[in-house]
This record gives sequence, structure tokens and C-alpha cells, in this order.
Amino acid sequence: MKKLILIFIAAVFIGCSSTGVQVTFDDEKSNAIRAHYQNYLNNDVEALQSLWSPDLNIYINSTEAAGVEDISTAITAQHMVFENINMWLPGTDDGTGGGLHTTYYDEFGTWTHYWGTWTGTGKFTGNEVTQFIHLNYGWNEEGKIFYHNVHIDGKDFLAEVNAAQAASGSE
Repeated sequence: MKKLILIFIAAVFIGCSSTGVQVTFDDEKSNAIRAHYQNYLNNDVEALQSLWSPDLNIYINSTEAAGVEDISTAITAQHMVFENINMWLPGTDDGTGGGLHTTYYDEFGTWTHYWGTWTGTGKFTGNEVTQFIHLNYGWNEEGKIFYHNVHIDGKDFLAEVNAAQAASGSE
């Protein structure tokens, strides 16, 4: 009988001691990323930087980290070679689908995840590009993004950069 009581107490204690993983869709972090995407679409790099930790590590289809200056330059360049840039944002109904949520882990911190569609028109090729993208953001204690990884098929981006370089004669 003592063993049963101890097992019952242990089960109650374990069941009540951990909150487990919590997934939210309309929380402070998810909403911050929605605003972040609007800043990206507006090419407002300064506003984007306000959400990034100074020690941001970003990984774009790579195991090599880039930092704040690298991603700022890349975003500016992207807007130089593409126009009509758009992303499906949760809460809109443009038919491109996707999702955004923030996950609060007991042991792994807070992460916001986005998957959806990026579209743009190449300024040099005229190509209409549609990319499925998957983005993850790790948050630090100060409420800043300290880790960001990007999963895209970069061939269309590279093709547009190459066309821009060819047009300017700086291959």
C-alpha cells in the first residue's frame, strides 16, 4: 500500500511540476514577427535590426553563421534585385498558405517558426519567383532574436544576382 501511495504522489508531483511545450499563435513573439515581416517587405532594415540581438547568428542553408551586418546587406541587396516582394502572412487570405507560431519549450527556450510563400519579380530577368520558405527564430531573455535559420531554395535568388551583375558589367 505504501508503494501505491508513493507512486501516486510521484505521478501527481511529476504531472504538476512541468508545463511542457506550449504553442501559441497570437502571442507577443508571433506578433513581433508579423511586424518584422512588414518591416522586411518595406525594406526597413533599421526597424529589422531593432528586433535582432547584436550577437545574432543567422544560418541561411548553411552551417556557417552570418551576423547583423551580413543579413542587413543581404536584405538590402535582395530589394535591389527584386520588386513586388511579398510573403504570405498569417491572417491574410491570398491563397498561398503557410503558418506562424511560437513554441515555448521548458528546456530549449522560445522559438518562433514560420513557413510559407515568398514571391517577387526579378528586376533584371523579369522572372516571377515563388519560393517556399521556412524560418526559425530563437529568442533571448531580452526579447531579441539571437538565432535565426533560413531554409530556402536559393537558385532563383542567385540567378537574379548574377543577372544584375551581368547587367552592370561586374561579373
